[in-house]
Amino acid sequence: MINKDIVHQVACNISEKYDILLAAFNEKTACAKSYFEQRRYQELFLRQQERYRLYGNYVKEVFADTKDILGESLYNIDYWKAIKIDFTKEVKDKPHRLNSETFYNSITRKVFLDKSFNPDYEFFDYNDYKPMSKYDAEIFDVIECTHFSKVAIKQFLQYFKFDVPFEDLDRDAQLIFDEMAPTIIHQKSNLFLDRIEVLKPVFYRNRGAFIVGRIFYKNWSMPIVIPLLNEEKGIFVDSVIYIPADISIIFSFTRASFFVHTKYPAQLIDYLKAMLTHKTIGELYDSIGYYRHGKTILYRDLMNYIHNHDDKFLIAPGIKGMVMAVFTLKYYNFVFKIIRDRFDAPKNCTRDFVIKKYEEVEINDRVGRMAYAHLFENLEFPRNLFTHELIKELMDSCKEAVEFKGDKVIIKHVYIERRMTPLNLYLQNEANPINKGRVILDYGFCVKELAAANIFPGDLLLKNFGVTRHGRVIFYDYDEIAKVTDCRFRRIPEFNDEDDTRGHHDMITAEPNDIFPEEFKAFMAPEGPIGEIFLAEHNEIFDPKYWRDIQKRIKAGEYLSFFAYDQYKRFKKA
Repeated sequence: MINKDIVHQVACNISEKYDILLAAFNEKTACAKSYFEQRRYQELFLRQQERYRLYGNYVKEVFADTKDILGESLYNIDYWKAIKIDFTKEVKDKPHRLNSETFYNSITRKVFLDKSFNPDYEFFDYNDYKPMSKYDAEIFDVIECTHFSKVAIKQFLQYFKFDVPFEDLDRDAQLIFDEMAPTIIHQKSNLFLDRIEVLKPVFYRNRGAFIVGRIFYKNWSMPIVIPLLNEEKGIFVDSVIYIPADISIIFSFTRASFFVHTKYPAQLIDYLKAMLTHKTIGELYDSIGYYRHGKTILYRDLMNYIHNHDDKFLIAPGIKGMVMAVFTLKYYNFVFKIIRDRFDAPKNCTRDFVIKKYEEVEINDRVGRMAYAHLFENLEFPRNLFTHELIKELMDSCKEAVEFKGDKVIIKHVYIERRMTPLNLYLQNEANPINKGRVILDYGFCVKELAAANIFPGDLLLKNFGVTRHGRVIFYDYDEIAKVTDCRFRRIPEFNDEDDTRGHHDMITAEPNDIFPEEFKAFMAPEGPIGEIFLAEHNEIFDPKYWRDIQKRIKAGEYLSFFAYDQYKRFKKA
């Protein structure tokens, strides 16, 4: 006999605790405005880490509450079917209903830890994503204007009330106009507009504040993102980004989430999706800090893909990793990474060590150069979806993480990450020398930007980097990452023939944290023209002094600058 009072108590507790969690999330998010105005960037990064940990802490708390309330009925599925019905009633009119359902699922996943997902007592929608029926007035506002002009741009910028004045508003409005007007005229032969929409929340991250909107004329529209910086003389416009591919990079899976204060996350995501049609809904949720709901969307999309495509899991292209078994679906945009049971030499780390490294990446500022990976546990798939080669690979090296039960494959621990082309394969297969040159240069910029963020990749081989659809180089092998400040960058000692008859290498002693940058040249700079291009731009990477200088700046407390857009797009102030 089900006790309805207990059912109601559990449902209400989960719903109410998520409301409290969301309030705490929004409180930490709202601080970003004052931190931007006061240039407290290091503190903002700390708030970001605190905000990320909120969700897991509340899941633990509510799971403990649920155990106490349900007692011996904790694993009773009939109880959970009733709790789901009651919970649905509790959250049906809330603007964050979808996020509340994800939180509910997080509790049931703690209860039914060793069982696959069950839609009878958990929330799951096999339908494709559907936008909310309407945008709420809280999401965006409209600036009426007859044409694109400096006056309209100033209205757009002045919509936001900062406690710090603009350094030179007229100059910035003119810079935006001069940049955008030729493109608008090229698209539609005039500058007439119906309106400019502006999203009410500002998007804060690192040193920047991004204001977002769209310009409209009849059936034509253009997205617009304006990055603002705040320095000694005040706030100024650093650039204007209006090409969707460039905006997509700003909202990339390789970056820390924005601080965006809104009570209507689903409507905000719908607006962003209308601007960035190629960006997945899950990634957009990740980009505003709702990682767990982004994970829910990713799982739903995966299940829908499997149900609607005749596609099989297969070993991912590229050089086989010593730490991870990597597989994918032929036409799917993500890869699946499972930690192997044992690691061949020279790898000497443990499974727990690798898991810890992935956890570090989750909460770190990935500065647009490290892929975010969602961790999933106990995923269940039909065995016939796996190729014979992949089944053999998993049986041989991943027994701790994969279980074969009859016609089912249960994956106990897997990271799902955006699919990229391994850099070594890209350089091998790309026919266009211009693209190859651009990508090899970006490989060097990737290493430099990671270093500026106090991240040393450890293993700098080409195979550990990927190329995105936008041609950006991203690092994705985390088992050897370390802080730059924890490394000792040394020169290779020079010897003469009288030093030792045993051979020079026998005389070099090194600690685990000793790094010899001069050795990087052997594998970072490919032979031929693209290697020469790399050396011309990035030769300092092979000099220990370059790394020591970065260490000094970081230890001195300098917060190094990162930009989510190319340097050449930055405005040059007079």
